[in-house]
Amino acid sequence: DISLQSAVAAARAVQLPKERIEKAIERGANPNAKDELSVIRRYDGMVPGSNGKVAVIIETLTENKNRTAANVRHLVTKIGGELLPTGANDWLFEHVGVVCVSRNKHTNEEENAFGEPVDEDELLECALDGGATDVDFGADEDEDTSNAEDDNIDNPIVIKCETSGLLRLVQSLKTDSYVSSQFDNQWLVRSDDNKVILNEEGSDKFEKFLDSMDEDLDVTNVYHNATFPEEVS
Repeated sequence: DISLQSAVAAARAVQLPKERIEKAIERGANPNAKDELSVIRRYDGMVPGSNGKVAVIIETLTENKNRTAANVRHLVTKIGGELLPTGANDWLFEHVGVVCVSRNKHTNEEENAFGEPVDEDELLECALDGGATDVDFGADEDEDTSNAEDDNIDNPIVIKCETSGLLRLVQSLKTDSYVSSQFDNQWLVRSDDNKVILNEEGSDKFEKFLDSMDEDLDVTNVYHNATFPEEVS
């Protein structure tokens, strides 16, 4: 079930507790079980930055929307931010499907063994046929890619598509034996002009905010347009 694979991959990517992942799988396998239904809820907000405000889109998975709304509001207002109507930050972000593809195909001999490098032209053709809108190969062709395992984990090929076409794209890649290490729908900043550069003080404060969000078991993702000092070239 590719939908389930996507949910589990995304959950592991944000390091959700194992028990929450297992409970979600159990609910999916037993839809008639007597349990409160978890729903995805989104919150838009603005929090203080170094120069201007940082826009955030907070995604949650909860069976108690009142509890989650109260917790998110508390964490946002605690640092001097404010919640906005859902969709208020759409002009800063684009909602796209993102698939991370390993740079080497897996062999059939061993489950975790890496095979031959991916042919970029063949992958590009497969991705476009599957509905991709953008393919980012990242490393230049003359760059050293001798450590296949590190490249597959830390430097995957990133493919984007329309959110409605994510599962179709993943299935197309899977049919041609490409390995999708992670795939989900994400909110990405539309333009570098929309990013807010943080100084050291602002960076520390914003990281504490992200940590507080990470500690909330209902929060699954926090997307933002902040750029940390170490990311500025």
